[in-house]
Amino acid sequence: MTIRVTRPFKELADSVDRFGKLIDKGLEEQFGEDQREAGQPVGQSREDKLDKLIGVQSQDQPVEEPQAQPEEQQPDQPEEQPEEQAGEPSEEQAKKTPKEKIKDLKTQVMILEAEIDRMKQPPFATATVVELGEKTVKVAIKPGENYEVLVDPEMKGQPVIGRSVILSPKSHAIIGYSEFQPLAGNLAIVEEVIGKSIRASIRGETRMLVNAVEGVKAGDQVMLDSSDSVAVVKTDSKKTKYNLEEIPDAPWSNVAGLDDVIANIRAELEEPFKYKEVFAKYGRKPVKGVLLFGPPGCGKTMIARSIAYNLSQLDPDKRGVGQFISVKGPEILDKWVGNSEANIRRIYAAARETAEETGAPVVVFIDEAESVLKKRGSGISTDVYDSIVPQFLAELDGINGNGNVITVLATNRQDILDPAVVRDGRIDRRIKVPRPNKEGCKQIFSLYLNGKPFAREGGITGGRPEVSELSTEIATAIYNPENIAYNVVSERDGTLGSFGYNNLISGAMIKGIVDRATGIAIRREIDFGKKTGLTRSDLESAVQAEFNDNIGFAQALVLDDWESVFGARGRKYQSLCDQGYLTLERAQDQLNLNGGKND
Repeated sequence: MTIRVTRPFKELADSVDRFGKLIDKGLEEQFGEDQREAGQPVGQSREDKLDKLIGVQSQDQPVEEPQAQPEEQQPDQPEEQPEEQAGEPSEEQAKKTPKEKIKDLKTQVMILEAEIDRMKQPPFATATVVELGEKTVKVAIKPGENYEVLVDPEMKGQPVIGRSVILSPKSHAIIGYSEFQPLAGNLAIVEEVIGKSIRASIRGETRMLVNAVEGVKAGDQVMLDSSDSVAVVKTDSKKTKYNLEEIPDAPWSNVAGLDDVIANIRAELEEPFKYKEVFAKYGRKPVKGVLLFGPPGCGKTMIARSIAYNLSQLDPDKRGVGQFISVKGPEILDKWVGNSEANIRRIYAAARETAEETGAPVVVFIDEAESVLKKRGSGISTDVYDSIVPQFLAELDGINGNGNVITVLATNRQDILDPAVVRDGRIDRRIKVPRPNKEGCKQIFSLYLNGKPFAREGGITGGRPEVSELSTEIATAIYNPENIAYNVVSERDGTLGSFGYNNLISGAMIKGIVDRATGIAIRREIDFGKKTGLTRSDLESAVQAEFNDNIGFAQALVLDDWESVFGARGRKYQSLCDQGYLTLERAQDQLNLNGGKND
């Protein structure tokens, strides 16, 4: 083993060596000649010579103290003494006797030699305390390497599980605690808490670990020590992957244009908790799950949040206690074999535990459900759904009988979900969230336009337009049958049908239109300094820009849109269009908004 000598250490050693040589030279001049004349051996040690010199001076050479001169004979000196030059002895050192000087030199040599010995020591090893015994302590240094060691009697306090300790380089006994806290380590997801241990998943492997963190629950993420044996730190709960979120503030009043959908959901999910006695009389239990399907941007995620909020408001004694777990479907997937199934188990373990503790409903919302619950046997390569879907079904079947865990799935590809998922007894209700109709479109525009500053029409004397009037005009123009976005054309049969702008509109698009209009008004105030407010022209420009951006994306038309136009032939025509046998031709460059004013 090669020891690398650092520069400061080498300089210190050289200084001690030079200092020792000067002492040896002085001692040789003091005793060498006398020993040669007396025929005594000259090769005595430095310590022997120093001890002898100190003894000789104390017995045979009494030192006369220097006499101070009378004050009148001392020359006048300034009040401030000049700084002593480097290398000259101080006044205090000059008053010392030779015996005291030699003692100081000997002390300095001993201090420097002790410092050199300390710096020559090998580095300390650190370990994590895993288990405490009556006589020994079990520690882990690195993965798979554990030791039973003794505790130094001089150590203050007793070792604690999970703490990092210092081991003696010679005996490996615990001699103290490490000064450093763990800042880095592998992360693990807790699957189950078992006494003082936890079952956790590390890089796709399930292991039993020692738990040194208080308040850990299933689904939490913890950091491990360097040996991957002990959970030492719990990560920030707000960033935990499947943490129970706070209930979002989303009353049903925030959802517009979906009155029929809301009424259906309230009857299936809220009334069983609101009228428990009536439902118990007929032996009716709350549904286990609800599937929300429909075109993208029509409010499925907003409805799921409103479900969680309104369920939490039913019981006055537990108001706000209900919990909400929101998971994106792709977040469940994991590259490690078996870890995707473990993620599903963690989600429902956390939901069941909270439901049992609080007695309030817990909503598990899985968005983009088709990414994890696709029909089995539909994969091309390794079909992971053959094991993910059964695990999800097992969790649904194993939900406790109190019905406090409700699963809400959201997708716009309900046609590729596994049939076993959406059958009764698991996902009991399948609720379509369609594109808004004319009245719903008007309500959504009014919802987003309320509270916006509007400019006066017709100058200063004119009045501001009514929100309901503007909303009605725009909705009427969008649902005007003369406003056609696409024609479906076959080379052999010509035009088979057409899609109107009402087949493209959605709640998300309406919000985008209002945002564009307010952006135009904001830019006008910034550039020209005129505080005019939102105008009818801003809204019309925003409508044209929004549809122009979206009309080039034919994939915005989903199966529901094809079936609403072509009925039972919609699925076939969609497939033919995807294969290139049918084409979508743009019918008109711009939406005719004048039709909305004339009706």
